[in-house]
Amino acid sequence: MKIKIYAVALGILVAACSREEVRDRTSAVKEKVSSVVERVTVPDGPPDDPAAREKERFDDRWRRLNSFREQQAAAAARKAQEATNVKFVTGVKETLEGLNPEAINNAPVAVPITGDVTGPSVLKTQVYLDRVSHSVGAIDGRWGKNSAISLWWFQRSRGINPTGDVDEATFRALAGEAGSVPAVVTHNVTSDDIAGPFTSVPDDMYEKAKLDCLCYESIKEKLAEKFHATIGLLELLNPGVDLNAVTAGSIINVPNVRPAVRSDRPDIARIVVSLSGNTFNAFDSAGNMIFHAPTTVGSKYDPSPRETVKITAIAHDPHFHYQPTLFAEVPDDEPEANLQPGPNSPVGVVWMALSKPHYGIHGTSDPDSIGYASSHGCIRLTNWDAREVAHRVSPGVQVEFVDTRKEVPAE
Repeated sequence: MKIKIYAVALGILVAACSREEVRDRTSAVKEKVSSVVERVTVPDGPPDDPAAREKERFDDRWRRLNSFREQQAAAAARKAQEATNVKFVTGVKETLEGLNPEAINNAPVAVPITGDVTGPSVLKTQVYLDRVSHSVGAIDGRWGKNSAISLWWFQRSRGINPTGDVDEATFRALAGEAGSVPAVVTHNVTSDDIAGPFTSVPDDMYEKAKLDCLCYESIKEKLAEKFHATIGLLELLNPGVDLNAVTAGSIINVPNVRPAVRSDRPDIARIVVSLSGNTFNAFDSAGNMIFHAPTTVGSKYDPSPRETVKITAIAHDPHFHYQPTLFAEVPDDEPEANLQPGPNSPVGVVWMALSKPHYGIHGTSDPDSIGYASSHGCIRLTNWDAREVAHRVSPGVQVEFVDTRKEVPAE
């Protein structure tokens, strides 16, 4: 029993000594640290400058650091690798008839794409051009002038020999920049997609003036504009589906176009419109082309401006004042009329007034005609292209007109 008591007492004594030793060591360390801290002398820095801090908040020089550039290069390499996995064929006649999205997306790319051809290869090219902000107007899966010109500008701005025809190198570059995404995807119809009102819009200007809204005429017209497509293409991608009868939650096949720009981000500093080429090119402040679209310009009876002008005002969902004196084919003594806003307004969903009176950049009620018909002098875009441009410009942006029609020799 005594041995056990001694053992316990010895244990307590050892523990107490250990705690005392730890306290001594801790105290010595604190003393040493305190001594070191007292000897540290560093400048405290200048007082905080709120203005400099605010400027620093938006300093984007970090993007040019090697570490970030390496990450960007790696991402670009991955996209390029994905694009190189594309299978190419030649001498193959294509069609979109009877193909589901998987068959379209997985189909080999038939090159060259030139002339009057249609099929998955054309549809992929049109969707990819749209996604890299080189609009072809209404996507229809059929090659033509709008697509060829858009591709020509893409090639030229990327240092590729500009031909307006799709070859392997061009498609790889285009697909890589577009992320090699599927060209056709499924879409769950939303309540907004089917929300009206829908109304039949007459051709007569005075009958239009009687309407409360120059709205979409049908659900399928509204869906076609949302996905930058012709109604015919949407019907082709959805065989057996009544697009006017879809309900919220219905699943349909659609082109995988670029997301809509819904808020102002004015990055366009200059616009150049080719009167003979029916092209609308937009550049940033550094001179880089950042947007292209086909456009409809004036005829010889109602010519577009020939001088350089500026955007003076921007109006979304504008009312339209019909003035017969401004239309060459209408007698001047016809009465004026005021039309309500809507996507089927003569000026579409947006009006960008120019410094030359009565001229502007605007949308249209007939997207399929863009690039092929003539206007009454204004610069007409599809509604989706016009809406995006309106969010990317501001009053004061310069608009130049080049390639007047008289400069192009007749063939």
